[in-house]
Amino acid sequence: MKKYVASILALAMALMAVSCSKSDDKNEGNPEEDNNGTPNAPVLVIDGDFSDWAALGSSEGVAVAKNHPDSPYEGVKEIRCYATPEYVYYYIRYDGETLDEQMEKGDALHIRLCLNTDGEFASGYASYFLEAYDFIIEGSLASDGVWGEFDGTLSQRTYVEAKGKVDWLTLVSPGKGLVTGKGNGKEYEISLDRAIFNSGIAASTAPNQPIGDEFQTGIRFYCNGWSELSNMPNASAEEGNGWGHLLTITTVQ
Repeated sequence: MKKYVASILALAMALMAVSCSKSDDKNEGNPEEDNNGTPNAPVLVIDGDFSDWAALGSSEGVAVAKNHPDSPYEGVKEIRCYATPEYVYYYIRYDGETLDEQMEKGDALHIRLCLNTDGEFASGYASYFLEAYDFIIEGSLASDGVWGEFDGTLSQRTYVEAKGKVDWLTLVSPGKGLVTGKGNGKEYEISLDRAIFNSGIAASTAPNQPIGDEFQTGIRFYCNGWSELSNMPNASAEEGNGWGHLLTITTVQ
């Protein structure tokens, strides 16, 4: 009898072990779910390896703009943007022929990330996009024909006392870790630290406008001497000199 009971207990323990093992295997095989079955937000690493962007694909929250065939620009083929509560991520794919030409000349590649953080367009800068935007983050992606690490200057469109008019007011200078970026081949990726942006932009004459859960963004591209290279998103020439609507981004929680 004792042997019979012991056999039943051993069988029960074995079945429990198999059940636990299958449960663990299921979790390991689906890295996008945590132990409670809740999807985890994808993590984009800024390292010049764009496979994580490829894995993200057209997932919810990824905003994409491709160069419009009727636009006057050809230097950039595509941009993407994705936002989590901690970071705003950008992906850029240049036109290969244009990029090679710029790099071979030892050219510089500059950008301005344009942000409308509060979802309203009554204030801000109303040029180069069909909606106004309040902030730009300006810097260089490449110099002397070589990709570098993006380290930008943050400016806000507001009343500037020293100038006695509405203009761009510098709020955060390079070296603060506000943004970082890496390039490889014809692609480049950037991350913007929302915590630094939202805590480091206070100025006595500037309204505090942190990045909301929904916001708009676009990018302007330049080469040597800040000569215009492209504008994304863009539209047909008939819709306003190649300007396009800012991308609307919804933060993935």
